Amino acid sequence: MTSYLVLEAPNGPDRDHKTTRFIADRFVWLALIAPWLWLAINRLWLAMAIVVIALILAGQASILAGFEPVGLLCGLAIGLITALEGRNFLVRHLIRKGWTLKSVVSAPDLSSAEDIYFSGLSENAHAVEQLSHPVWTPSPQKSGDKNFVNDPAGSFLFDLNGRR
Repeated sequence: MTSYLVLEAPNGPDRDHKTTRFIADRFVWLALIAPWLWLAINRLWLAMAIVVIALILAGQASILAGFEPVGLLCGLAIGLITALEGRNFLVRHLIRKGWTLKSVVSAPDLSSAEDIYFSGLSENAHAVEQLSHPVWTPSPQKSGDKNFVNDPAGSFLFDLNGRR
């Protein structure tokens, strides 16, 4: 089972929820092989620039006599960190741009995750219409709160992407 983070666009979801993004919580193989390419595809320009500079420095270190393994291991470490944390970078980038984390859904694939999430939406909308007042309302989040997505300690050890 894969966990999918459900993000809604800054202006709220459109009528058909075509802007709603499901970002899978799993390893990114392309980011392991070519981290700069994966970051560029996802438009994480600053992270891409840092990775390119780090890969160039690792390549230059591998040219030096006696430092060949160091350069290779640094390049591998950069790819591994990007493969593990790349989707975390993407989610944090989207949240900074105004996207909202709505839910986390566990499902075997993307279509099942969409079915689970959207079936829950229709039930919730119908239940709220029947109630004169909601039983539970989420409290407004303070800027200093730590939660699953904006944890400053960076406790994500998994990658978070997976567009439709």
